[in-house]
Amino acid sequence: FMITGCNKKLPSSESHQTVNNKQDSTSHEIGLIIHYRLIEVDKETKDWLKSLQNEDTLQVLNALNRVDRHHLILQDSIIIPDTFQSDLNYYSTYPSKIESIKDMKKTIFFSYRGETFAAYEYGLLIRWGPVSMGKQSTPTDTGFFNTNWKAKEATSTFNDEWKMKWYFNLDNFKGISMHQYDLPGLPASHACTRLLEHDAKWLYNWAEGWILESDVKIAAYGTPVVIYGAYPFGKRKPWHRLNVNGEFAELENPAEHIKDYVPLAMSQQKQRDSINIIKMSIIP
Repeated sequence: FMITGCNKKLPSSESHQTVNNKQDSTSHEIGLIIHYRLIEVDKETKDWLKSLQNEDTLQVLNALNRVDRHHLILQDSIIIPDTFQSDLNYYSTYPSKIESIKDMKKTIFFSYRGETFAAYEYGLLIRWGPVSMGKQSTPTDTGFFNTNWKAKEATSTFNDEWKMKWYFNLDNFKGISMHQYDLPGLPASHACTRLLEHDAKWLYNWAEGWILESDVKIAAYGTPVVIYGAYPFGKRKPWHRLNVNGEFAELENPAEHIKDYVPLAMSQQKQRDSINIIKMSIIP
């Protein structure tokens, strides 16, 4: 990609096309080729961004650049597509289907390198979005986790002035969680996974929390979560290397990172189902 100068042609403020497509489709799999440009955020670009009113257009730009709206105009350069579609899955770099998790009801992935999350139901991609994970001095742990307890708002243990909305705990001892907070376009958190508010709220309502038998014993675990990859600190942002097919030049495959955890996740799912069956049987 080349960063263009002041004579670049920007889309109109309401540039947007509405296209119906299946939720489990992505641009490179359904035949739609989306081209991307990396452009400098100069005065002209800032004026264009400030004038945007179409929420779908803003959602695409936020997702592609891993930012919230406030931080979008603060970037030195941004990725923009040549077309704006109403379904964000057109811009996904995740596979639309993962065969190895087709029997898993729900699965969440976080790509440290890509700074994105993806939610799957029975192996089909249903949602993805941008995140901001742990900065270099306070990295986010990778591996297998579960969604544990949740709160509509929680207070950070690092700073009691930090209020985290739509909070879902992922590790009760390490304090790793997912929640709404600023997305500046790079890893910036204290090990948590920050989300845009609409994504944090959606995951809050979609994912399943743990079921406790007592204060110290877990009867059933929540939704499986896999955090994988490594961010290239000090190097070019990976999403600034989108190619013509909308994929990273060296895209990590989430299927490779969950294959060793599938037996554990399925065992947890079976246990949870058995508890739910018992609960249903005793309801008068």
